[in-house]
Amino acid sequence: MTLRSEIAEQPAVVRRLLDEGWPEARAFASDIARARHLTLVARGSSDNAATYGKYLFESVAGIVTASAAPSLVTRYHAPPSFTDGAVIGISQSGSSPDVAAVLSAAREDGAFTLAITNYPRSRLARAAGRSFLLRCGPEHAVAATKTYTGSLVALALLASATAQARERGGLSLAGIVESVQEAVDAEADAKRLARRIGKSPVLVVLGRGYDYSAALEGALKIKELARVWAEPYSSADFEHGPLTLAQRGTPVLLFASRGATLGEARRIAASLTKGGSRVYAITNDAGLAEKVDDAVLLRAPVSEALAPIALSVVAQHVAAHVARLHGRDPERPAGLSKVTRTL
Repeated sequence: MTLRSEIAEQPAVVRRLLDEGWPEARAFASDIARARHLTLVARGSSDNAATYGKYLFESVAGIVTASAAPSLVTRYHAPPSFTDGAVIGISQSGSSPDVAAVLSAAREDGAFTLAITNYPRSRLARAAGRSFLLRCGPEHAVAATKTYTGSLVALALLASATAQARERGGLSLAGIVESVQEAVDAEADAKRLARRIGKSPVLVVLGRGYDYSAALEGALKIKELARVWAEPYSSADFEHGPLTLAQRGTPVLLFASRGATLGEARRIAASLTKGGSRVYAITNDAGLAEKVDDAVLLRAPVSEALAPIALSVVAQHVAAHVARLHGRDPERPAGLSKVTRTL
């Protein structure tokens, strides 16, 4: 199966990026470090990677980071000024014209522009001043797996190198290959978790901080592959109204790792369980795993900032198995193609 084989390739993709990507990241870091602001532009899974990048660049490198609104360039013809800034476009195929249009507009303003893509001759790569290649090899499955993980690692490399260029402490990527390998090997646990989630037509998906990006991507994968209405929220935003969705029997999937938001994850899990929701988790915290209805527990040591990478890999397995429970073929998600072009 293409999807399963590409999920299995991810430790090798991460290792390759770590071995080959550092020199490029350091070469680009000085330009990003000089920028007064950073803008990330992407669509779909790549936009979830951009959310992760925002947390990294702001926390690790200390640079204000925004998400672009491509329609301001392509529909309203009213782009903001990118002068004195840097703009990073993320697209595995590099084919999305609106993402490329933002980089073109930024380049006209004299901003530093960088494409993160798997294809060096893509439209996005041509629009940008420089390119950081994902080195994933061809990805044939419709659902992004190894290119998504590669994008996260690329952003971690760039954020760490930028932090060093700004004379701040960088980000250690120690343990990331091992944690991704553990996540790939956790398919049996992910299948069990999928069975516990069952055939519910709705699913609430929660994360906070760095883990918010994993919640976004996990929900998207379940929507794409299983055609389940999986709604992702920051757990903080969830308590500002959407909490009313969590009625008795509602399945909730919580992404949580050890660190600054773990206490909140434990608290909301206990509250939802008390209210009758069925709470499941993808986590590296044994304490949380014991307090929910079921969990995939990862044990490989990795920093809080890198934990969402492995959590997202587990979510790929969960999504594929939820799809099969619903009688869907995760290799052929209905109505979707590998490349989507929006303008």
